[in-house]
Amino acid sequence: MFAKISFKTWALALLGMVALALVLTGHSAFSADSETMLMAFGGVLTQAQIQALHTTLKTRFNAGLAAAPNHWQQVARLMPSDGKSNTYAWLSQFPAFREWVGSRLHKVLAENAYSVVNRKFENTIDVQRTDIEDDNFGHYGAIAESHGQSVIDMQNDLVFQALKDGFTSLCYDGQFFFDIDHPVYPNEDGTGVAATVSNMQAGILEPWVLLCTERAARPLYLQERIKPEFDSITSTQNANVFDLDVYSFGGRWRGAAAYGFWQCAFGSKAALTDVNFQAAYTAMMKFKGDGNRKLGITPDLLIVGPDNQAAAELLLKAQQNANGASNINYNKVKLLVTPWLGA
Repeated sequence: MFAKISFKTWALALLGMVALALVLTGHSAFSADSETMLMAFGGVLTQAQIQALHTTLKTRFNAGLAAAPNHWQQVARLMPSDGKSNTYAWLSQFPAFREWVGSRLHKVLAENAYSVVNRKFENTIDVQRTDIEDDNFGHYGAIAESHGQSVIDMQNDLVFQALKDGFTSLCYDGQFFFDIDHPVYPNEDGTGVAATVSNMQAGILEPWVLLCTERAARPLYLQERIKPEFDSITSTQNANVFDLDVYSFGGRWRGAAAYGFWQCAFGSKAALTDVNFQAAYTAMMKFKGDGNRKLGITPDLLIVGPDNQAAAELLLKAQQNANGASNINYNKVKLLVTPWLGA
């Protein structure tokens, strides 16, 4: 008796005979289309399948980008970058108008300009070729969405890590961002013998930071050279498939966190008490620029990590203090509790 032959076997045999006939008669143009047909019958991945997977993962990656909480936008402003680095010479002069008497006052920018080099970041998803062949790649969509969220996590980390490192990292005036001796000059053009101003409290505890975020001048900037993008190797013929039997997809971003105006920030590693909070708040309101000019700084945001959450909520959210008296700091500023500022 004859063995039972499947439809697929008959179809492949027929396709093979047609291909042979066309080749023998000189129809070389058959090769590209027939390869696609053979792939479809033989279970080999096609370029269209890989591109469809790329589109799906990119959509989920972008969904993750849109869904993640971008806390950094509450403290920093986006600063476009069009090169390897950004130079912030203009930070040496806090923006201000003055009465125009005589000629304009031409302020000299800092000679030692503050420059921030863009860094490069990535995350990568390897999709097993066998999973694509077996239609078993649904879970990769959730992974791609998580990778999109991780881009925002990274940006949050950059900005808040800059705040944490502000006690030991230099800003535009050559001092640490949080320091006791920022130079402020007696003349509006930045000349004369500088006095020193502090925007920090010393200590050994988890830091907390008071910011002024409602002015155009910002304490921090997120410098962005390349927006988050989703890349992939979509060719069916690539080294990863040959060597590792995987198709690679992933995100990419270029940028860095940069310090802005120290006058818009006050950092403390002391205990978060009403006395220390009030001292920081008052100090910021008294900040002056060159020429003894009032800057009009009013703090509006307190940022704390997990260790200071309870103290911050007592300070700003309780209508009465422990003695039953009215809490004068109730809702005095907004509160941002973020794990990114934690130890």
